[in-house]
Amino acid sequence: MEVSGKITEDTTQIPQLYCHPCDQDGLKASAHGYCQDCQEHLCKTCFEHHTRPKPCRNHILLDKDAMPMQPITVDINVDPITDTCTKHRDKQLDFYCNNHEVVVCYVCATLEHKQCKVDYIPDVSGSVSDELKQLTTKMDELVKKFESNIRRAETATKHIDESHGKVVEEIKLFRKEINVYLDQMESVMLQEAENLTTTAKLKLKNVQVVCGEIAEEVKRSQSVLNALSKENKHNKLFIEMKNVGSVMTTLEDKGKRTIGDNRADDDIKFVRNEKILEQLKIAKNFGTSLTYEAPSADKKLEVQYEKSYDMTLKSESRCNIVGMAMISDTRMLVADNNNKTIKMINADTGKLVSKITLPSRPNDIINLLDNKFAVAIPSKKCIQMMSYNDSTLYLHHRIDVGEQCKCVAYGQGKLVVGCGSGTRKLVILDTTGNMTQVFDTPGFFDSPEKIVISSDEKFMYVTNYKVVYAGKCTKMDWQGTVVQMYEDQKYVFPTGIQELEDGTLLVCYKNSQCIERLSSSFKKCEVVGLEEAHVYYPYAVTYSEKDHRLFISCSSSMFLNGNDTIKVFNVRWN
Repeated sequence: MEVSGKITEDTTQIPQLYCHPCDQDGLKASAHGYCQDCQEHLCKTCFEHHTRPKPCRNHILLDKDAMPMQPITVDINVDPITDTCTKHRDKQLDFYCNNHEVVVCYVCATLEHKQCKVDYIPDVSGSVSDELKQLTTKMDELVKKFESNIRRAETATKHIDESHGKVVEEIKLFRKEINVYLDQMESVMLQEAENLTTTAKLKLKNVQVVCGEIAEEVKRSQSVLNALSKENKHNKLFIEMKNVGSVMTTLEDKGKRTIGDNRADDDIKFVRNEKILEQLKIAKNFGTSLTYEAPSADKKLEVQYEKSYDMTLKSESRCNIVGMAMISDTRMLVADNNNKTIKMINADTGKLVSKITLPSRPNDIINLLDNKFAVAIPSKKCIQMMSYNDSTLYLHHRIDVGEQCKCVAYGQGKLVVGCGSGTRKLVILDTTGNMTQVFDTPGFFDSPEKIVISSDEKFMYVTNYKVVYAGKCTKMDWQGTVVQMYEDQKYVFPTGIQELEDGTLLVCYKNSQCIERLSSSFKKCEVVGLEEAHVYYPYAVTYSEKDHRLFISCSSSMFLNGNDTIKVFNVRWN
């Protein structure tokens, strides 16, 4: 029964629908259609223009008859886009331009990216897990790299403070040495002045004494004569006068001799040695606080032999050092192929700190970040990951490469592995073992022996053993493009390679028993001092930039083809 004045509810009434884009701009326009992709109702104008911009060109549109007759509610709390465009402040950044790799708003996409591949962000944002993983890995590597740089800077700061302390000590020591000589000269001069004064005073004292004695004797004679004169003893006076006259002559002569023999200056003067002062003025500086002059490829490299380390322990077979890596100022890792061991040694003394035995023979070793390092093990076709602290080595996981791993390097957060035998190629992996690139041009690599990454990490240098009487060095970029190549028939079997701080490379030619210095463009640069040191069959090389020391593994005798010795050299540029 209906009650008068009461309106009954019509459950079939259709709510008023408005254009969603216009509604966001504060306008009320009735809905004329619906976009299934955007999940938005559109007015007639927006409906007609919706498929013109490239980002929404393929969206599915429903006309007024087919569109939903109820407002579509979207859970705005799921992942709302709140970032706005810097050019159009009232527009959200809803689109991504793949061509320009930039996020843009609807207006920017329409006006500035018509010819580009543009994606609607909510459509593609759910499938970025792989890209996020790669980006996160890259960011982690970048953080590790710069944290490592921070640690190096902290170490360098400590070294500078230590150097400053040594400089202050040396300056003060030099001053003390100068003071010793100045004190000695001063002491001599003071003693000489004292001697002159004493001598002069003695002479003057003699004059005083003798002249006093003469004066007293004269006074006594004078008193006798006066008495005789008063007593009118003329005869006695006459005789005494004649005697006194003779005595006076004698006394006068005595006084003259005394004064003459004891003549002394009454003023002692000091004459300065102006040459000393002139030399100090000419010197101007007490010394110089020397800094290590930046080396360069055009300067002569001088190496001076310091000492040798016999690396074979009493309980071992004769060792064969095939790889070395500096891990600190005083610690070095070496790979001993014959004894299947990795050794940590004191770089200052050559004494063993720690060692660990591997399941097979290692062939190369490199230092990584965060106290980690990697070892190439050819027979196991893997890279063995390891770590260290100040006194101990640790084994970790293996990275299986599937090829004979002869050498390994690290750069741009990746491992570069040289594979011998079989396919003879370079393989680039991330640190988890995922292969990212392979360089296997047929006939290009015969046997990659060692790899070093340039300090700017733009290039890799590879020594490649070709045939018994040849070998070559190759400079490559990270796309596998050969930038330059060096080959000289006089130099046989290139193995170890090391970049110095001047950008030049030291290359060990084992069978030629020599080490060549090459610029980054493979021009020969001067190096002296190695021939005199008798470096037999050099194989591996590493360098400590902090104290400018070079370490070369070689044979202890020209009659033994092996690397049982590490020779240490001091390096300087002239």
